[in-house]
Amino acid sequence: MSSTSETQRFAWRDPLASTFLMEHGYVVVHGVLDAQDRDAIAAGWQAVVDDAAGPIGLSSSEFVARFPQNRDLWRKQAPFEKLLFTSCQGDVARHFLSVSGVRLFHDHAICKPISGSGQIPWHQDSAYWPLDRVGLSLWTPVDDVDEDGGCLEVLDGSHLDGAKEPQDFLRAVSPIDDGDRRIVRLPVRAGATVVLNGLTWHRSGPNRGTRDRLAYLTLWVPATARFVPEHAGWHPTAAHIAVPAGSRLDGEWFPLFGTIAEEDEGELVHFPQPTRAAGPSMFTASRDIAEHIRWLVGGTEPTLSTLLASHSAEHIALRARERGLVDGDEITALRDLLDALALQERARRESVARDVYLRTAERWWHLIGARIERVLREP
Repeated sequence: MSSTSETQRFAWRDPLASTFLMEHGYVVVHGVLDAQDRDAIAAGWQAVVDDAAGPIGLSSSEFVARFPQNRDLWRKQAPFEKLLFTSCQGDVARHFLSVSGVRLFHDHAICKPISGSGQIPWHQDSAYWPLDRVGLSLWTPVDDVDEDGGCLEVLDGSHLDGAKEPQDFLRAVSPIDDGDRRIVRLPVRAGATVVLNGLTWHRSGPNRGTRDRLAYLTLWVPATARFVPEHAGWHPTAAHIAVPAGSRLDGEWFPLFGTIAEEDEGELVHFPQPTRAAGPSMFTASRDIAEHIRWLVGGTEPTLSTLLASHSAEHIALRARERGLVDGDEITALRDLLDALALQERARRESVARDVYLRTAERWWHLIGARIERVLREP
């Protein structure tokens, strides 16, 4: 891979940092979260994981291995709420967006253990937000993250290429060639924060380092951003947006930092809709799997969660075997997969935890989903 590593660092108030961000679409800064803040992140994360793991019968390490991302942390644990309102993150976001005020869209953390982590593919953050303004992300690791530890990689200057359709992480084809000379790795020391323009293409690789990689993210938009449900209304955070379509984002889930300008501020953006291709899709995975199971069992339950609650893994697997979709050697794997799906739905419903690598959905497609699709699409 013909990529380089970024070495330039700035104090976040340094005017050169803003210039660098405008030119490159990313900048590494210090002075945002200190060692005490990072300790609070680690403690808060552990509390979130412990609270979520026990009720579903997993140890904390098992839970993180299966569900490495957790969202809305500031609503769950006091350390994150305190960090949000006492740190300078809102000021940093307002500074780099050059606006009078910003709103938090949401926060989350992703932990990549030293074994079993995967790659988060190339994407633009703002492509997944149902809003009409470009935002930015603040990415802060708890510890040092070197090139082997799952550091961020960015496509230098790609924010200037404009908005592209949201990337489907279940697609096999990458929108960025691994040989692209604009790829830059961002290894960072503890105490650094990566600021990312919402249009900057970025990804992170597996953690092959010596310690688990925990990164805390806060995602920000101009306070004049408006709700555009037809863009990305499927984003889970959209469920907390109570304003009508076309209205400015508001509500207790989206705290304001600064003031709201009378005129709209920030860069207006329009993202094309994701193209639906044959095969699995992250945007419709739950609906697709629910459709498959409804067909298998003749059920009428509306969601994947209700289907899995109403029909046992044994019953669904036997129906799949009766229909000739799995053989004797595969039925055990299918039962295990159905149990994994049920656990995934419970984790999502009870703690908004997520397998950011979409491994269970991918397993479903390769084991039985593609076979069911062929039957359903037969004339």
